[in-house]
Amino acid sequence: MIVLLPSRIVQGATLLCLAAVSLTLWIALSQPWLGIALKSGGETQPVAIISTHPSGPARALPLPARLVAVGNSGAAGPVEIEADDVIEEPDMFETYEQTGRFMQRQTTLAALLRQPKVALTVATESGQTQSVDLAPARRPLADLPLAFWIQLFTGAGALLIGAYVLAMRPADIATRLFALSGAMITVSAFAAAIYSSRELAIDGELFRVLSAFNHIGALGFGMAMIALFLIYPRRLVSPRLLWIVPAVFVPWLAADILRLAPSQPVGSQLPTLIEMLLIVVMVGVQWLVNGNDPRARAALNWLGLSVIVGAGAFVSLTIAPVLVQMEPVIDQGHAFGFFLLIYAGLALGVGRYRLFDLSEWAFRITFYTGATLLLFAIDAALIVFLQFQPASALGIALLLVGFGYLPLRSLLWNRFVARRGLPEHELFRAIIDVSLAVTAAERSERWRQLLQRLFDPLVMEETQEAVAAVEVREEGLEVRLPPAAATPALVLRYPWRGRRLFGSAHQDLARELVRLMLYTEESRTAYERGSIEERQRIARDLHDDVGARLLSGLYKTDLGETHRVLRDAITDIRTIVSGLSTDQPPLGRMIAALRHETGERLAAAGVELDWPLDPQDDSPLPLDYPAYRCFSAAHREIVSNIIRHAGARRVSIRVHHDGERLTTTIADDGIGIDAAHLEGSPTGNGLRGLLRRVRDANGHVAIRRLPAGTAVEITIPLRAATAAAPQASAPDPHPHPAFEGCVEAGATPRVRTT
Repeated sequence: MIVLLPSRIVQGATLLCLAAVSLTLWIALSQPWLGIALKSGGETQPVAIISTHPSGPARALPLPARLVAVGNSGAAGPVEIEADDVIEEPDMFETYEQTGRFMQRQTTLAALLRQPKVALTVATESGQTQSVDLAPARRPLADLPLAFWIQLFTGAGALLIGAYVLAMRPADIATRLFALSGAMITVSAFAAAIYSSRELAIDGELFRVLSAFNHIGALGFGMAMIALFLIYPRRLVSPRLLWIVPAVFVPWLAADILRLAPSQPVGSQLPTLIEMLLIVVMVGVQWLVNGNDPRARAALNWLGLSVIVGAGAFVSLTIAPVLVQMEPVIDQGHAFGFFLLIYAGLALGVGRYRLFDLSEWAFRITFYTGATLLLFAIDAALIVFLQFQPASALGIALLLVGFGYLPLRSLLWNRFVARRGLPEHELFRAIIDVSLAVTAAERSERWRQLLQRLFDPLVMEETQEAVAAVEVREEGLEVRLPPAAATPALVLRYPWRGRRLFGSAHQDLARELVRLMLYTEESRTAYERGSIEERQRIARDLHDDVGARLLSGLYKTDLGETHRVLRDAITDIRTIVSGLSTDQPPLGRMIAALRHETGERLAAAGVELDWPLDPQDDSPLPLDYPAYRCFSAAHREIVSNIIRHAGARRVSIRVHHDGERLTTTIADDGIGIDAAHLEGSPTGNGLRGLLRRVRDANGHVAIRRLPAGTAVEITIPLRAATAAAPQASAPDPHPHPAFEGCVEAGATPRVRTT
C-alpha cells in the first residue's frame, strides 16, 4: 500500500484545487455576455431585466423592461424567452422530458448568443416593444454573482480541509472517507457554480455534463458520509462491507443520469433525501453504542451536529421543497455555504482538534439554531393563523423565545453540560483547609479529596514526569497537575466517572486551584520561617543576655553585685516581653523609656546625664522588634560599661534618625576603654555580645578615644527585621564628624585607649 507524505498530500490537493478553480473560472468567463440581470416571475409572468451592467453591451436598454425574445439580425425569426429559461437549477422539473426540452432551448439560445450580433426584443413598462442589436462581449470577473463565489469558496474549502485532515492521518480509513466527501462537494459545487450563475444560457450539452457532475458530487458526498458513520467513531461494520453503500446508490445515480428513473425528483432529489435520513440514523446508532466512551461521544456531537445542521439545512431548503412541488426556500448557490460549515465542523471532529470543547460548542450551536428556527416559526404562525401584523408578530415571538426558550436552555445546560462544582464559598474554604493542615500528609490527603469532589475522576495517580503547568491530554480524557499541597504531580483520568471529558473551563479551574494553592503554601512557608526565626531570636536573646547575666551572678560573692546582675537580667526580660507584646512600638516611646531608665541608673552611680530633649523624641515611627531589641540592648550595655569601668562623672547622649537609620552617640569623660578589650574581655560577654548583635542587625559600632573618656556611636537600620543575612557591617558612608578616624567594630584599633 502506498502511503503519501503529509506534505505531498497537502501540496497535491492545493495544486488540484488551483487547477479546478482556474478551469471553473475559465468556463464561466468564456460565455457570451450582454451585461443584463434577469429574473423570472413564474410561468405566466415575463422575464424581467432587473438591471444592466454600467459598462456592458446592454447598458443603453431602457429600464424597467422585460426580455421578450432573442434572435439574430440575419435569422428567420427570434426565439421567445420563457420563464423556465432563467431558472437556476433544472432539477426542479417534474419530468425528464421537461429537462430535455430545457437543455435544447439552452443550446439554441447559447448558439444565438455566440453570434457577432444579437437582437434582443424587449418590452418597456408602457407595453411598447423594440428590438435592440447588441454585440456580446467576454464576461468580466467582477460580473460573477455572489452565489458563484460562495460555491467556489465552499468547494475549494471542502477539498483543502479534507486534504489537511487526511494529511494528519493518511492511513486512517475515516480520514480518507472524509477527504473523499470533500472532493465530492468540490465536484458538485464547482459544476453548479458554472450553470447556476449563467447570464441567460450555456450550451445544453455542457449544461447536461455539469448537471451530471453536480449529481455525482451530491450523492458521492452522501455515500462517503454514510460510510464514515458506519466506521467512526466506532466501527459498526467491517470496512470490506462498505461497498454495500455504493452498490445501492451508484445504480440509482446512473439511472438518474441516463434518465431511466420514473421521474426526475425520484431520480435526483429522493436519493439525496434518503442519504440524509441514513446519516441521521447512523449518528443515532453511533451515539447509542458509544455511551461509555466520552471521547467518541464528544466527536460524534460535533460531527452529527455539523452534518445535520449543514446538510440538513441544504436538503430542507433546496431539495425537500421540490419533492412536494414547491419552490426552493433559498437559492442553491447560496445554500452551498452550509457545506462549508459542515466541513469546518467535520474537520474539528475527525481531526480531533480540541475535542474536549466540542460537546459544549455543539450544545450552544444546537440551541442557538433551535432558537432561530423557533423564532421564525412563531413569527410565521402569528402572521398566517392569527393575522398579526409583521412587526407585532416579531415582537411577540421575541418575547416568547426570550422568556420561555432561553430559560429552558439554561436549565438544560446546567443539567447536561455544566457539571455542578463546589459553590465559591465552599471551594475557598476547602482550599484554606488544605493549606492550613498541620502535617504534609494531611495536606496531601485533603488536596486529593478536593480534586475528587470537583472532578470525580475514576483514576487519580502520581506521575514521575515533570509537570510545569496544568494541561489536558488524551483529547480530554486526562488532566495533569503540577506538584502542590505537599503532593507530587498528579494525573486525573476519566472525569465524572468516565461520562465526560475535561474541557477548557475545567483546565482553567484546575490552573486557578493550583495557583491559589501554591500562593497559600508560599504564605504558609514564609509565616513558618518567620516564626522559626523569631523563636530563634528570642532564644538567642534569652541565652546570650539573660542567661549570661544569671550565670555570672552565680559566681558573684558580693551581695550588691548579685543584686545588680539580677536587676540587669530583669531589665533584659522586660525589654524582650515589651518588644514582643507590642507589634511595633513607636520610636518616641522607646527613647523616653531609655532616657528614664538611663537617668535612674546613672544617678544611682553618681554620674550626671546630659540628654536634652529633641523634637524627634516624640516620633511615632514604628520599630520592628529586632531593631527595638538591638538598640535597647546596645544602649544598656554601653551605659553598664560606663558605670562599671569608665569612672566617669558625666555622660552625654544624643539620638537622631533620618527615617532609614537610627543613631545614638554616647560619650563619657572617664578613663576610656582599653584597646585590648575592644572585641570583648575574656571574662565578660557584654561587649562581645553587643558587637555581634549590632552586626547581625546590619548596623555598625564606631569607638573613638576622646581627650577625656570614650565616645561610642551605634547605627542600626530601622527595619532590621527585613535586612539581609548577618554579615560584617560596612562603615557608615556619612559618619559623625566627631568620629573621623574612629575604630570600627571588628577592626584593629588604630588608637590606644586607656
